[in-house]
Amino acid sequence: MQTQQPAAPDRSPGPGPVTAFVQPVGIGLLIALAFVLIYLTALHKPQPHNLPVGVVAPADVVAQLQRSLSARTGDAVVLRPAADVTAARHQVKRGHIVAAYLPGQGRGQGSRLLVAGAQGTAVSQAVTGIFTGVAGAQGTRLQVDDVVPLSAEDPRGFSGFYVIFGVTLAGFIFGQTSHLYSKRLSLGQRLVQALLFGVLAGLAGALIAGPLLGVLPGPFVALAGILVLLALATGLVTMSFTALLGDPGIVLATLLLVILGNATSGGVVSAYFLPGGYRQLSPALPPGATTEALGRVDYFDPGAALGPIAVLAAWTLGGLILLVSVLVAGNRRRTRPLAAPAAHRRLGERGKPRDPRTGSS
Repeated sequence: MQTQQPAAPDRSPGPGPVTAFVQPVGIGLLIALAFVLIYLTALHKPQPHNLPVGVVAPADVVAQLQRSLSARTGDAVVLRPAADVTAARHQVKRGHIVAAYLPGQGRGQGSRLLVAGAQGTAVSQAVTGIFTGVAGAQGTRLQVDDVVPLSAEDPRGFSGFYVIFGVTLAGFIFGQTSHLYSKRLSLGQRLVQALLFGVLAGLAGALIAGPLLGVLPGPFVALAGILVLLALATGLVTMSFTALLGDPGIVLATLLLVILGNATSGGVVSAYFLPGGYRQLSPALPPGATTEALGRVDYFDPGAALGPIAVLAAWTLGGLILLVSVLVAGNRRRTRPLAAPAAHRRLGERGKPRDPRTGSS
């Protein structure tokens, strides 16, 4: 009767047993702690900061009202004089200000507040609460008019965040799986693969959120273009990090793009409500830039989307340059040692003394 031989231990190269045991635990803890720490410090107690609000009143009256509000609400609002109701309404509709206050001009005349619901529920509620108090102190009642309402299919304004989070996560997973499965592809094939993914992911997201569900009311071509750039930016940056650093690059991409990027995106809570540091970082990361770009093309001034689109393009180009540089350098390192032994053999043959009997080396 034959006895079954025990399986030979796995001799494939890889980390030692201690590293193999500890590293997954450490990475998992790092991601958990970073997620909890970043999301809670950014979003646990949102407060408005520097909400731009127009006031139809002379500059000295606006300055006096600013001093009064600053004493009560800190840096919640920044007041700007507006020439008249038409100018104030235009600025709200273009997204230059989040609201406009029209003080009552006499006894019995109520004050008005023009808001843009598309700026987000938190923004509208904050300015309404502040200027309800202002109107009350002036002895008038406040009438609120929403001049840029949210889409009827997205009454709370959260759909944009889910679209951005989904495309960002898809780009990250693509970059991670490319690191695992596409190493044997040539550089050109990997770039074509990334381009194909970005185009398909962006088109799919725009098609679902735009024509199919109607939660993002902007032009389909603009929505698709922005989401394609987001998919390319997150995919190429993740690919470049993993090509440069290996597995630690996946951790870096998770922290920067998935956790920090989405926590500061302004999708759940407007970037005006993020604390210092996070608020300044929001427009510089791909999810935050995408939130701003989609808001502009969906509801406000499409021309103002060029700035955040440039941010997305810069991330895409930066990821592409880093990826190509790392892969080209890696190819050169792998091919250089192959030519060296042949050269050494030729030199060795030339240096051997000839046998006087045969005339050969």
